Amino acid sequence: MRKAVPLACLLTLTLAAAAHVQAKPVEFAEGTPVVLIGKVTSPPKGAIGEKKMQVAVGPDQTDYTIHFRKAATFGLNGQKIDEDGFNDGQWVRAEGKTMKDGRRIDAARVQGIGKDEGIYKHSAFYHPGFGYGYVTSVAGVRQTFPEAGAANVSFVAPFVLVGKISDDTGPFESTRKVQVDSGGNTWTLHVPKSASVMDTGGKEISVHEVHKGQWVRAYGWRIGDLRMRVERLENVGADQAYQSAKFYRRDYPLGYVELMEGDNAFAPYSVTGTVSAVDSSGEWIIVKDADGKEHTYYSDTGAVTRSGAKIRFDDVHVGDTITIEGRTFRF
Repeated sequence: MRKAVPLACLLTLTLAAAAHVQAKPVEFAEGTPVVLIGKVTSPPKGAIGEKKMQVAVGPDQTDYTIHFRKAATFGLNGQKIDEDGFNDGQWVRAEGKTMKDGRRIDAARVQGIGKDEGIYKHSAFYHPGFGYGYVTSVAGVRQTFPEAGAANVSFVAPFVLVGKISDDTGPFESTRKVQVDSGGNTWTLHVPKSASVMDTGGKEISVHEVHKGQWVRAYGWRIGDLRMRVERLENVGADQAYQSAKFYRRDYPLGYVELMEGDNAFAPYSVTGTVSAVDSSGEWIIVKDADGKEHTYYSDTGAVTRSGAKIRFDDVHVGDTITIEGRTFRF
C-alpha cells in the first residue's frame, strides 16, 4: 500500500505595508455564514445589558457591528462570560450570519481571545498575513476581507490540539473525520491514511479505534476555520488518563490549542521527482522520487517549482518533473 509522506511548508507571508492601498470591504450578501476575527473598538455597555459591539477588521480598521443577544458567549478557555467580558481593545472571534447591512453580523457564538496582541497571534484563530483580523464566509464562495490574494497569504499553520472526541468516525471504514471539543470550540479533524495514529503506549492503531469521550492530542495543519489535517494523533483515553498526562494543564480543563514555532519542531527537506498522480479536485499530488518511492503532498502546504520557476498546484500534470520544498514535524 502506498505510504504518503506528509509535507508542511509555510509560504513567505508579507503585508503590502509600504504601498498600502485602502481595501474595500467585501460585500457579503444578507444571510451569508461568516466568521470574524477583530479587535473591539466600542464595547457593549454592560450597565444596560447591551448585546452589541463594534469590532475593527483589516489594516484600515473597518468597523463591523456584532449583535449577540441570542449568542453563546465565552472566553478563550471555553468559560462562560457575559457582555462585561468584552472590553475595548480585546480580540474576539464571532460566527454568525450577515444582516441586511453586510457589516452587521447576527452572531450565534462570540469568543473573547484576549487583549494582548501576542495572545491573538498565538491563538488557534490567527492566520499568517491577517495580523489585523479578517472576515471570511464559511459556505459557498469563500470570500475574505481583506482579500487573501492582496496579502500573499497562506491559511496553513502548524499546531497541536488537545481535546475530547465528541463524534468519532463511526462504523464506516471510509470515514476518516472526527469531531473534537477543545477550549469551547468543536474542531473537525481530517485524518488521512498517511497520518500516524497511536495509543498511549506508542503502538500504531486505526483511527476507528479512537472513540467518543476519549481525549486526544493531535499534531497537524489548519486547513480552514476550526478544521485540521492531522499528521499524528495520540489517543490519550478517558478523563482520568488525560488529567494524569504530562501535557494536562489545570488552567485549560476543556483542552487547548498551541501554534508550533521554532526550527526544533520541524525537519526541512526538498524532494525532486516525477508526478505519478494528481487529484482531480487539486487537493494533492503524488511524486515518485529518484529511489522509486512515492510521496503525497497537499496543495495548501506545498511550494512547487518546475524548471526553476514556481507554479501552482493546478498547473501540475502527470509526468511533470517538479521540486517540492517544505518541512515535516519532528517526532
